[in-house]
Amino acid sequence: MSFRRTVGKRKTAIFFCFVLLLITCRYNTQPKVASISHGDSSIVASSADVYYTGTYWNDYEKVQEHLNEKISGNIHIDWANQLIKWREYKKFKKALILSCGNGWVERMLIEKGVIESAVGVDVNEDLLSQAKLSANGLPLRYYQLDSNKGEIFPEKDYDVVINHAALHHVAYIDYHVRGIYKVLKRDGGILINYEYVGPHRNQYSEETWKAISYVNDLTPANLKHNQLNYPHLPTMLVMDPSEAVHSELIKSTLSRYFEPIVSISLGGALAYPLLTHNDNLKKNTNQVAVNAHVKFILDEDAKFEKRHPESGLFWYSIMQIKSDVKEKDMAQWTRDEVNRENYAQQNGGKYYPLTTVQQKFYGDASA
Repeated sequence: MSFRRTVGKRKTAIFFCFVLLLITCRYNTQPKVASISHGDSSIVASSADVYYTGTYWNDYEKVQEHLNEKISGNIHIDWANQLIKWREYKKFKKALILSCGNGWVERMLIEKGVIESAVGVDVNEDLLSQAKLSANGLPLRYYQLDSNKGEIFPEKDYDVVINHAALHHVAYIDYHVRGIYKVLKRDGGILINYEYVGPHRNQYSEETWKAISYVNDLTPANLKHNQLNYPHLPTMLVMDPSEAVHSELIKSTLSRYFEPIVSISLGGALAYPLLTHNDNLKKNTNQVAVNAHVKFILDEDAKFEKRHPESGLFWYSIMQIKSDVKEKDMAQWTRDEVNRENYAQQNGGKYYPLTTVQQKFYGDASA
């Protein structure tokens, strides 16, 4: 996604390949692999601490306020504080934090009084070590788990699961979401999503890319994004094939097992690519001009989303468990998922044929 996760926070967010970021792409750990009938995923991701340099859209105060207002109606109340209010200040007793990284989410939620305790899972051993060191006596437990190896969540009876930009890295997404469904309490269990749900591997539609380019062309030279490039799929497949691997399936897959209580599009179709890694904007010392330009971009983003309601890249939701998920449906979803992943493994990690815009920008690679 993504949302930049502020100081020292792990990248679980979105890699848009606007520049060719030189990142290694394999896990350096050897976690135990649970036995799953559909076999292992072909997806691998970075084993090192993957931090992105540069400026992300939500590094700008105006964007943070914009996102807060969408979620809470107040520019000063973020998603966590809004969750406290939504719960009427009643703490969740036990939380599961997906792709917890260095543990900042669970520490923040305990500090704000949202949760009493938490279990964090992540594939990265170094980040888990950081999380354990930073726990400093807090009621937090950590486990190494590779979601793309089909490993089963530790413990159970969670009353809340927090997905903060984690699911868009998962290949066997139905299997993973079903795992969440199984470990949540049946009576009142809640899933929180703060997630990237945009196009698969950030492959924008031609209409969206034209709108991005058009707005950038309207921008004064000293604020213009001068490295605006269509996300280069062949590079993504080499650098980080887990990035947004099934972002386009997240909402539909979640809807099999959960139903929304709160569902809010956070937009970003134009604003994210135009504000992220915009060196001219970052270097500009005229804060009045910067704020005015960020507001202009956010306004254009809102206009575009109004014309194209499904274009939003980011999504916040609170969901509850469905009571009528049928075994025969789950069996079919498993078969469909196995077939999809087997096809990708046989085709170099590619899932879809070329779109018109992909053909235009980079020729013979498919998605």
